Amino acid sequence: MSHWLAGLDEAGYGPQLGPLVIGFVTLKCEKRIAADSPWDLLSPLIGAAGRRDKNVISVADSKRLHRPGTGDLSRLEEGVLSFIGAERGTVPRTFRQLIDHCTANRSSYLDEYPWYRDQDLDLPHSCSSINLSGKIRRLERTFDRCAISSGEIRAIPLEVREFNSQVKERGGKGAVDAWAMGRFLRWLWLQSDRKQIEVWADRLGGRERYGPLLYPLFPGCIFKILEQDKERQSYRATSVQENRVVDVHFRKQCEQYSFCTALASMTAKYLRELHMVLLNRYWSQHVPDLKPTAGYPQDAGRFIGQVEGARQTLGIDTGLLVRSR
Repeated sequence: MSHWLAGLDEAGYGPQLGPLVIGFVTLKCEKRIAADSPWDLLSPLIGAAGRRDKNVISVADSKRLHRPGTGDLSRLEEGVLSFIGAERGTVPRTFRQLIDHCTANRSSYLDEYPWYRDQDLDLPHSCSSINLSGKIRRLERTFDRCAISSGEIRAIPLEVREFNSQVKERGGKGAVDAWAMGRFLRWLWLQSDRKQIEVWADRLGGRERYGPLLYPLFPGCIFKILEQDKERQSYRATSVQENRVVDVHFRKQCEQYSFCTALASMTAKYLRELHMVLLNRYWSQHVPDLKPTAGYPQDAGRFIGQVEGARQTLGIDTGLLVRSR
């Protein structure tokens, strides 16, 4: 019986500008393996964060692979696009194709924002396309050797307008994060052909109890708390027929324990950074000598102030640019 590993993570929880992106990754395994086993099983091609090596695909917490402000997305890009390439057989050639792949063809939200409308980016953005193609071929061979295959790499980008709307409806951005992750968990439960699923996610803020959040996502299940203390929270949903089981684990710094969560972190960060490339490009065309921003609070105020005059002249609603929380 196949065993499915899955991971969830977000990028952009704290910024005032740009999207909150929730990443979702699955791997299909011919037998049950631990959440951290893919690092060993897929080596030496796959490595954790460390020194750069053109022969290695790094999979780790995105914060360890990307330094804001450098403009270099190569380490995130190689990992994310390699696994997408192995999943679908081809690599998305543009930013919009990538968004369509990750969101099931729901890229239309981009046209609500002047900085994305009629704009696109060629991919790969930072890394070598020749090197990337070689790594995809090696990853496919490594998957075959290890009896592992790529499942899905998906994401939910919540740009400012939808983010603000969801915050208003749900009462806070922590609730929005939980809602978005819940959409993926609910989708997994509906995949009736997947009998054994293990999901790993970072803790949502300081939350230590997830039962009330999870139980409604698995209708018609037998729900059980496996462990629930200050450090570890694990839950099990079993179908009434007892032929399908979903285990959901929450851990602090889960990217260190779960390969899929680390890759989900990279996916979310990569997509967010590509959004920010286009946002910065747009505003630099309207404000001379404007320094790019990563959107985080320590710099967002400077950026918002510098573009304010142009924003008013262009007639752009502040609710398209600045988050409410």
